[in-house]
Amino acid sequence: MLRLFKRAKGPKPVPEAELARRLTASGYRCACCDTVLDAAYAVRLRPFGWAQPPAQQPDSAIEGTGDVITDHYARRGRDVLVRAHLPIPVRDTDDHVFLGVWANLSTGDFARFRSAQARGDADRLGDLAAWLYARIPASSGPVLNKGVIVPVAGGAMPVFWITDPKHPLHAAQQDGGMAASDIVALYEDLGAGDILSHLRA
Repeated sequence: MLRLFKRAKGPKPVPEAELARRLTASGYRCACCDTVLDAAYAVRLRPFGWAQPPAQQPDSAIEGTGDVITDHYARRGRDVLVRAHLPIPVRDTDDHVFLGVWANLSTGDFARFRSAQARGDADRLGDLAAWLYARIPASSGPVLNKGVIVPVAGGAMPVFWITDPKHPLHAAQQDGGMAASDIVALYEDLGAGDILSHLRA
């Protein structure tokens, strides 16, 4: 009997190894539309609880007063923030994804970090105690978790490591990372659906 109606088929699931490759490949080209993206660095979060930050300013604007956000720094009330990469190892690979997050430093450490960044020798500061100023996962994660900012030589963006063992990503950062499919689920939770449409194509 001829079937007049067929159930629409969804896209085939991407195998785990291929998903990991797409997540971590520099300049991955989408199979369906030729869009080129760097998915490992594509998720950039706004500071927690700041639904409508002001328009982004040059980094020099942080020297003024009032709330401000720049490409690398922010001030919100009394809180001074540094943008950082939060690395998550991708399981069964030698690669990571890097969430763009914000971290709250003490006023003194913030001033020291900015000065050292300008000189290009911030890595000499050593680890700086900080608080993760982003909610991860967005739907269920705790807020203001303890961690450390690890400065990088040459003025590059610093790295944030979670030190609170109760945070859902602490174990992932320390003990072998996350499966690519779990990272994709985290990206979805963080509102990165546009990236996922290319990764799943």
